[in-house]
Amino acid sequence: EAINKKVNEIIQQDLTVTEEFLNRNEAITNFKLSQLPEDAGDTIRIIKIGNYDACPCSGVHVSSTKEIGKFQIISTSYEDEVLRVRFKLHQE
Repeated sequence: EAINKKVNEIIQQDLTVTEEFLNRNEAITNFKLSQLPEDAGDTIRIIKIGNYDACPCSGVHVSSTKEIGKFQIISTSYEDEVLRVRFKLHQE
């Protein structure tokens, strides 16, 4: 419950979500690129959430955290040294 509360507090801060493009060599020095598809190319898109987080991504994103809605963890599991957190986003 504490994690749900903290995540929702951050979402409600209405942080701006922006993108920045870096060449692969610049990106690899600051970010883990292993989760990107193999065909991501030489230009890597970095998604920034205010001053809170930045990561490479090829997905679709909101322009503000407040657009996300309410976050709720629905289950977790830990197997083979991997923690999985499943969650739902509810529109308020």
